[in-house]
Amino acid sequence: MKKLILLLLLVPFFLNAQSKKQKVIFDCDLGDDIDDAYALAYLLTQQDKLEILGITTCYGRTDDRARLALKMLHDTGQSHIPVYMGRNTSHIDKRANWYADQFSWAKGFEEIKPQSKPAADFIIEQIKKYPNEIVVFSVGPVTNFADIIQKDPQILKKAKHIYAMFGSFDVGYNQKKPIDAEWNVKVDVPASQQFVNSGAKITYAGTDVTSQVKLSAKNRRLLKEKNSPLTNALTDLYRLWGQETPTLFDPVAIAMLLHPDLFQTEKRHIAVDDQGFTRSSVGKSNAIVGIKIKEAKVLEILMDQYLNQKFALKP
Repeated sequence: MKKLILLLLLVPFFLNAQSKKQKVIFDCDLGDDIDDAYALAYLLTQQDKLEILGITTCYGRTDDRARLALKMLHDTGQSHIPVYMGRNTSHIDKRANWYADQFSWAKGFEEIKPQSKPAADFIIEQIKKYPNEIVVFSVGPVTNFADIIQKDPQILKKAKHIYAMFGSFDVGYNQKKPIDAEWNVKVDVPASQQFVNSGAKITYAGTDVTSQVKLSAKNRRLLKEKNSPLTNALTDLYRLWGQETPTLFDPVAIAMLLHPDLFQTEKRHIAVDDQGFTRSSVGKSNAIVGIKIKEAKVLEILMDQYLNQKFALKP
């Protein structure tokens, strides 16, 4: 009887703790560049602060991207997080139909399946269910957001906030002028133009604050030596990626929510031109733009989370 009374007393505590977590959705093009994998890994380590409502995939072979996400969730014991596929755009051009080497890591993985509901419908449903409560992380092309806008032009205004790895504002990939047509913008310019004009509350983690966050050989070695499900997944995907030094563009978008003190931002009016350049112009602000970052501190936080997460190896 005493145990039952204690349990009943603890129930409100646990419910209150869960309600205080920030509800988030993670929209990604996992499998192209390697930074999406590091961003998803970082997100998974933050579940004491964040309630992950779902993961959605965008651009090109969205089914293969979903399979990657599902395998990472399965291997880390996080299979309770649902995965939704965005519209497959692999028919658009050869690049969108590219079978990335990282996809082979999850080839034949069938232990858990993606949800049948389209990604855009899922995001709309969740925002309606939790108006002004959900933060959406967008770290890929914004095709899903264009689909959302087509279905419900006003719904993104009811998201609490969107943090997007998107754009190049004052400097390009090399941290110098001129700006570049950033990848997530230029591969779907019409969707990008709709996104910036959606009326949503958006903070942009563009090349100005993302392109200098590099994962050194020393840090890659530390991740490999950790030998945890999460770090093993990152090490395997890094090897399949086949390049040298990863730039951790996408985790920065998550860090902007969790560690705003490490960034300098400005309110600006942003537009996307027909070549995929994000232009700052005079007018009423429609965006918050990251312009400076304490990159060493952000990288320190990322490494600490990767190395000290508690996902156990399978027996």
